[in-house]
Amino acid sequence: MKHLEAEIKKGIYRNIYVLYGPQSYNRKRYETALARLFVPEGDMNCTSFYGKKTDVKSVIDLADTMPFMSEKRVIILENTGLFENKCEELADYIPKIPDSSCLIFSEEKIDARLRQTKEAKNCGCVAEFTDLSEKDLEDWVRKRLGREHRPITKPALDMFIARCGNDLWQVSNELEKVISYTFGKDGIRPEDVDAVCPAPPEDRIFGMIDAVLSHDRNRAMHYYRDLLRLRSDPLSILALIREQYRLMLHIKEMAAENRDREYMAKALSMRDQRIKMALPAARKSSRISLISGIEKCADTDERIKSGLIDAHIGVETLIADLCQ
Repeated sequence: MKHLEAEIKKGIYRNIYVLYGPQSYNRKRYETALARLFVPEGDMNCTSFYGKKTDVKSVIDLADTMPFMSEKRVIILENTGLFENKCEELADYIPKIPDSSCLIFSEEKIDARLRQTKEAKNCGCVAEFTDLSEKDLEDWVRKRLGREHRPITKPALDMFIARCGNDLWQVSNELEKVISYTFGKDGIRPEDVDAVCPAPPEDRIFGMIDAVLSHDRNRAMHYYRDLLRLRSDPLSILALIREQYRLMLHIKEMAAENRDREYMAKALSMRDQRIKMALPAARKSSRISLISGIEKCADTDERIKSGLIDAHIGVETLIADLCQ
């Protein structure tokens, strides 16, 4: 991505761009920015293709067609999968793309071993858009708020990121709500974030588990009733508890191997913030107690589904048992 930015600043333009990676928000931004370098918005020389049914021959025929009253023809191709599987027709064509055309691919995944990917690297630019780190995400949020002259406290920022994750589409949408909600205020505080971005059920489980590990039955039951008010059924809550115990067990085992948070997040396919929230509970739990908790959850689930016990009573009994 940095290489792409450097080329744009130097005025170096390519006939093919392949933007890929999980961060679709930034991919879309750069896709639009690249297209605007060559043609204005709404120009008839800009054509889009979407999906895995995209016909390569149709794309090639269009790219070989001279633009109408313009120097460039731009072809945008989104999530076509053309860089995930072998496609000799595309690989053969990439070095022959005329100077009058520019192909901009935006893909979730690509295979670097494929010939078309190698040709795209040789003839154009292949840029990866990975998820932002926690620090980069904080900087992005502060920069966006800076344009509104809206300061945010560190606790409020931590709460916002914890609840929104690192999907920039969601972060951007939720941030607009926070900005509107705090209009006229001198800044953004945790209570503002809490009013606009309520904690999802998954995050409330952290509070329940903390209460369980502290042997605070009343507080654990309070969280349980809170989850019920959010229209979570007992079996869903049971699944969340079981999943949380599994997460803590995995984290504890990796921590014993001196693995850092970044490694844990990648290995478990979870955002760093969730690992950060689960670490304290994992550290103060024994491996035996975590395995026991998982087994108790499985036993409760089986008894409920077998009709031996009511779902509400089963989950409440489980929480009380875990608190002991």
